[in-house]
Amino acid sequence: MVDTAFWVTPAAAISSTFPEGLRELAPTGQVNLRGKAAEAAFTGGVKSVLGLDLPTEPNKVATGKDWKALWLSPDEWLIVGGNDAGELVVTLEEKLAGQHVAINDLSANRTIFALEGPHSHKVLMKSSEVDFHPRVFAPGDCVQTLIAKSQAIVEQVDPETFHIYVRASFNRYVGGWLARALEEYKPGT
Repeated sequence: MVDTAFWVTPAAAISSTFPEGLRELAPTGQVNLRGKAAEAAFTGGVKSVLGLDLPTEPNKVATGKDWKALWLSPDEWLIVGGNDAGELVVTLEEKLAGQHVAINDLSANRTIFALEGPHSHKVLMKSSEVDFHPRVFAPGDCVQTLIAKSQAIVEQVDPETFHIYVRASFNRYVGGWLARALEEYKPGT
């Protein structure tokens, strides 16, 4: 098990300046999984390990007890949660042995920001070309997009909460961008 207690991201240097409604989440397991969703041996094997059915509808999230799966493409998912992504990789490799799959621990690859509050949709619409209006983007949805010209995955967790997955090398830049975008909505401004 990798000890993430001492991981410090570049965004940590500016996180104390984040306005209410923006925070960097603690490091969590992230595994990239590729395989053939049309093959029962693959989906059944994944379900037996994760306890959830992989989403096959574009831009959807499936949530289980310990893990969730974000749809990235017809044959690719980001598995998020748990504390030991390395152990998950080994377990999935054993369960899916002999199948054409790719399983990689990406836990150190992305920072996750939580953007929360009644203006979260507006902040994202200022920062991306995707329409994050509640009538078209809802809890259980996810999308790969650009946030301030940086690749990101956006997941809506509940009506006013988004998780934004940003590559570690861009997390300070994107964190600062989101903080400035959120400033407009501070009370009294």
